[in-house]
Amino acid sequence: MLISKMPDAQHDPLLLELFKEALLRQLQGSRNLALIAYKRIQEQFPGFVDGWTNASVVLWEMGRYPEALDMALRAAETGPENPSAYCALANARQSLGDFDDAVVNFQKALEYDPAHFPALTNLAGIYVRDGNFAAALELDTRAIQAKPSQSALWVNRGYTKLWALDMAGAEADLKHALELSADNALARWNLAYVHMLQNRYREAWPNFKAREELPEWSGNRDRLGFEKPRWNGEELNGRALLIYSEQGFGDTIQFARFIPRLRQYGGRVLLLTYEPLKRFLTAYLPDIDGLIMAGAPLPPFDAVIPLMDLPMILKADAPELAPLPPPILPECEPLPELDRPGLKAGLVWAGNPTHLNDAQRSINPRHLDALADIKGIAWYGLQKPPSDEPPGLPGFIDMSPRMGDFMDTAQIARQLDLIITVDTSVAHLAGSLGLPTFVLLPYLPDWRWSLNSQQTPWYPTLTLLRQPTHGDWQSVISTLKKLIQRHALY
Repeated sequence: MLISKMPDAQHDPLLLELFKEALLRQLQGSRNLALIAYKRIQEQFPGFVDGWTNASVVLWEMGRYPEALDMALRAAETGPENPSAYCALANARQSLGDFDDAVVNFQKALEYDPAHFPALTNLAGIYVRDGNFAAALELDTRAIQAKPSQSALWVNRGYTKLWALDMAGAEADLKHALELSADNALARWNLAYVHMLQNRYREAWPNFKAREELPEWSGNRDRLGFEKPRWNGEELNGRALLIYSEQGFGDTIQFARFIPRLRQYGGRVLLLTYEPLKRFLTAYLPDIDGLIMAGAPLPPFDAVIPLMDLPMILKADAPELAPLPPPILPECEPLPELDRPGLKAGLVWAGNPTHLNDAQRSINPRHLDALADIKGIAWYGLQKPPSDEPPGLPGFIDMSPRMGDFMDTAQIARQLDLIITVDTSVAHLAGSLGLPTFVLLPYLPDWRWSLNSQQTPWYPTLTLLRQPTHGDWQSVISTLKKLIQRHALY
């Protein structure tokens, strides 16, 4: 977000001194000190609009959105023709979920300054969220015209083109962003995304590392205070390598396939991961030297690497992405819920709500009500935690009370005839088990699912069903319904 610059020399010398201090603290990232300084300005110079606007920016950066809104409202009242005040107000409204009011205030900012590039790019972001890609591209282009040397603005337009599935256009803009700023991590990450979606994996892996520099992933970087050297693919010669899960459960299952290939480096291989995966990974990786659960004491080791860097080390391309053989699961007691006639289908319609893209990948269970008239189906819910309003399907049984960990889920899934899921860890679990699975994907899928094809090299038994246009789950469910009916015939 734009930070107001120093006022000109005609202002009160005390105001100049106070604002200089506040702005310096803000630019240094000392937000609490910056707030103190801005409050001094507000007390002594209440008619100075930037004292309110910049305080709103600081509070917004701190995630204190209601307070940011209060400051922005005062800024807009103090400077009714100040575009930065309306931009701050719009950002606060957007962060509080009021997108309609955010649009109104971004538009007000642009009325007073048509080249106000923070308003241009942030309004474009809302249009991308709503699937209005043409409007977003027009705003992104205006922002670039206002500040053509700003690498971030080229990233923004590349991101919009990515969402519009214009891969060539996205790649061109992102590469230009990197010409302007070679260390732009967001440009590198989005370029990796573009390459992944086109199955250009070997090109993607080096830029895939840029994820570690992004704020939303930074909690995983050096989170355990590792003091051992990072492994870069050199021979281990008997040394112990610690690999650690850095993202979600599904990512861990997906990238576990690369671990057995590390035997060629001549060392011991340990995996630090999550307790809910322990029993499943014990079966999936029977030859690993050690599984350590997060929070447990670490055994001695000599080098460390995040799990999702392994394909880069191995230079894996599409032909090398096949999963491991399905694990041999321990025997379990027959569950009475599964003793029903008909084709047994398990359903997952929502992912973790904290996921950055969950609003796009999860489905309102009411969409699945359209499957209710399919004959001969025994419906099972694999949703965890369960939904308060599950799909209205005849005979639907919620299996979540039986799903203590991923091994429990795997044993249930193995007894079903078909898995239907959105892009969640269950898709990875079902794929690793070699189960027939339909995966329902948004218009812009996650990087791992590529584009266009119904198949994926990651999991041969998965069938990918894609939105034909942004937000169109109805078409996906219509296709799914036909495929289930066909499946039920066999």
